[in-house]
Amino acid sequence: MRRVVITGQGAVTPLGLTCTATWDALKAGRCAIAPLQSLPRDGLRAGIAAEVRDFDPLQHFDEKRLILLDRVSQFALVAAREAVAQAGLEFRASGLGARTACIVGTGTGGELTHDEASRRMYADNNPRVHPLTIVRAMANAPACQISMEFGLTGPAFAVSSACASSNHALAQALQMIRCGMADVAVAGGTEACISLSGV
Repeated sequence: MRRVVITGQGAVTPLGLTCTATWDALKAGRCAIAPLQSLPRDGLRAGIAAEVRDFDPLQHFDEKRLILLDRVSQFALVAAREAVAQAGLEFRASGLGARTACIVGTGTGGELTHDEASRRMYADNNPRVHPLTIVRAMANAPACQISMEFGLTGPAFAVSSACASSNHALAQALQMIRCGMADVAVAGGTEACISLSGV
């Protein structure tokens, strides 16, 4: 079986918005758990969380693109951009995209989109949800968005196995490269489940 190496890493975490920032915070022993900022805490039994703070989607995407992206996909795309840049890979002109898999783990998928759709239906009595609800909320949205952005046309799918989703996605990518199903894989995990219904 072929050896597999990691050539690039990316991260958007409660500890930092890049891999370097996250690693530096880990080494310093910084805690990211704090009182919730993105939700009203009145009536919630849990008022703390490890939130990704200071993440401005408009620094990474234009408004038209954001219509298609739940926060879970935003995090995945920004982290994937960092990893691909670090790896120095180019997929379209080289033809490498056809031999590149994209496997992304997530436990909940587009939770904020689910939350908004539920609010519209049950709180506002609106019989219609946003027309892009499925595109934003489906568990494989992050993998699809990464594949489209980089021109990856190899296998692209989600792995959803609760808190082990990311590890299973990485293991799946490893096995696909080892057995020759792909030459390269963009793999990892993403979560953005701090919503009223999630909490």
